Amino acid sequence: MTIYTISSLFAFLFSILLSLLVWFKANEKEKRLAFVYIALMAGVWSLFPFVSSISTDDKMTLLCVRIVYLAAIFTGPAFLNFGFMIIDVKSNSRERLINRYGFWSGFIFIPFVFTSLFIQTVYKNLPYYSLKPGPLYILFLLNFFFLCSYVFVRLFMSFMQSKGLRRNQYKYIFVAYFLAFISALIHFATIYGFKEIFPHDLLVIACMGILAYAVVKYRLMNIEMAFVNTGIFLIIYTLVLGIPFYFYAGGYHLISLLVMLVLATTGPFIYLYFQRKAADHLLAEQRRYQATLRQASAGMGKIKDLKKLLNMIVYVLTHAIQIEHALVYIYDERQKKYVLAATKRKSGHSQFIGSIEESSPLVKYLLENKNPVIFEEIKQKALSYNNTQLIQIEHIIASLDGALIIPIFIDQSIVAIIIMGKKESGKYYTDDDLGVFSILANQTALAIENAQFYEDMKFTHEQLFQAEKMATIGTMADGLSHQINNRFHALGFIAGDALDTIQMNQKELSPDEMKEVLAELERAFVRVQDNVVQGGEIVQGLLRYTRKGDAGFAAVDVQAVFKSALEMAQFKIKTDQLKIIHNYDPVTIPKIKGNFTQLQEVFFNLIDNGYDAMMQRKSEMKEPGFQPTLIVRVLKEGNYAQIIFEDNGIGVKEEDMHKLFTPFFTTKLSSKKGTGLGLYVIKKIVEDNHSGRVEMVSKYMQGTQMKLRLPIAIE
Repeated sequence: MTIYTISSLFAFLFSILLSLLVWFKANEKEKRLAFVYIALMAGVWSLFPFVSSISTDDKMTLLCVRIVYLAAIFTGPAFLNFGFMIIDVKSNSRERLINRYGFWSGFIFIPFVFTSLFIQTVYKNLPYYSLKPGPLYILFLLNFFFLCSYVFVRLFMSFMQSKGLRRNQYKYIFVAYFLAFISALIHFATIYGFKEIFPHDLLVIACMGILAYAVVKYRLMNIEMAFVNTGIFLIIYTLVLGIPFYFYAGGYHLISLLVMLVLATTGPFIYLYFQRKAADHLLAEQRRYQATLRQASAGMGKIKDLKKLLNMIVYVLTHAIQIEHALVYIYDERQKKYVLAATKRKSGHSQFIGSIEESSPLVKYLLENKNPVIFEEIKQKALSYNNTQLIQIEHIIASLDGALIIPIFIDQSIVAIIIMGKKESGKYYTDDDLGVFSILANQTALAIENAQFYEDMKFTHEQLFQAEKMATIGTMADGLSHQINNRFHALGFIAGDALDTIQMNQKELSPDEMKEVLAELERAFVRVQDNVVQGGEIVQGLLRYTRKGDAGFAAVDVQAVFKSALEMAQFKIKTDQLKIIHNYDPVTIPKIKGNFTQLQEVFFNLIDNGYDAMMQRKSEMKEPGFQPTLIVRVLKEGNYAQIIFEDNGIGVKEEDMHKLFTPFFTTKLSSKKGTGLGLYVIKKIVEDNHSGRVEMVSKYMQGTQMKLRLPIAIE
């Protein structure tokens, strides 16, 4: 046996295996049948060198060759039928007629295959037998080239007129047909006396492999990569088989065996090595952006802001992959639809729709399939199956100008949809791409879930903070009403005095007396103005306290914050019973980088908690001469300021220390005095909002220190 006969057998076996693979893997029945037809005919024809080499005599060889040629006469019609099926010539009556002619032309030659009119005889033409053609053989040859040339030209015309995935598929078919055409030329050349210097059945193997890939796969890699892989395979295969047979033919049987063992072992590794090197070269750009996407997906979970996260996703996609645009539609529970949340356009001028309905056929399709959708695949399937749903989906994706749709799932629900435009290079999305996008989709789902949870938690915290303020205002009601009533009483007295003065002096007055009345009225109105200002200050202080504190961060004066908080505290506590010691220089203390309203709330809660603790100690311990005292210290520690509130109150029991910052836990004697949110709010504002730290040191029956570590404003 020689490399030619082994190649012949291998081509036959390879074609049979591929026909089985396509039969079970391909989606469309027509394509499966057409490929099995072409694979069986070409595979059996490839057996010519093998069967001619194993026959025992010329007569048996002639019979085997004639049997093989039963498949050969139908190979041309099989190529024609497969090409027409790919081009889809159902509506073209002329080409339907040519296809029928091609099929029936094979039956015309069948009666003559076993006569000398078709094949006269066989003869030794090393490395295997060849045949002497009869007069009808030339008609078979012309018919074969007519059918193959016709479909070859039609494929080329269709390729030039097509675009997208269809165009890419035509590339594969065209290359495969070209390899088969060259293989047929070599075979016919040997029939007419030319020496075969290359095992042409290797081209049949390459042809069948490419055709099978084009039929089974909608998602086709670049044809350059397929062609290079085929070339590497043929070269390695030729060397692995050819070198041992070279030594065998030279009489070096032992060396031939050893070389065969070595090459059979190392051949696959050599092939994989060169294939990897070729892939690294041809797919360098693709591998680069895939690595970028992997890195981006790994860092997504750190982004807590949903808007920032989505903008980062579309930015990375457009710039890493070099695509025209990227969109993210996020599910809106209130509207029951997917709304456009982020967009990045690198090229093109499309106006994108603002939302996708939850009941959209696209959403339903994504829920059913749970995989990314390539526009060209949907377009081709819609054309092949004439399916109404697929046609609707095609129109929706076209309106989004999308090339790839990636659903983002959390559990069984789609929380977001990523729309990706075409690659600027004109290349297609491959299986490798989709593998990376699957990782990206999973990480995006987790990141979106984290960001949404953070937003929900942030909203809940704001609600808790506001609830705590409202509860505190409720406890201030008595003090506030007393202060405001005092203002109203003062205004009433002043107005009454002024009215009496006017009524008593309605008679003629001397100029001096008139001056005295006017002066008294002036004093009254000044007192009215003073009380109005005082009342306004009370209301403004209350408004400042109840604000959410959404304003930005700025340099904040600690003394001003404390003063504002104390003004509010006087409506809830009796400040005249409290001694406050400022253990710092108001002029030299650093300003804090923070939000005034939020820090006012922190200081207010610290003053209020300290006061309640000191009043509790005074009530329970009844120490003679006890003076409730609050000491406030401010220390500078590098880029931070340490603000300490120290009271001599009742302190906290050791078993309660770990519960203090838990929402709704309070140590105050009456639940009416505390909501249990004060310390929780303090910790959240200082640590989450201001990147600071809260520390508490307390000894029961002795007092408590609250330490705030806040960043200093850089001026």
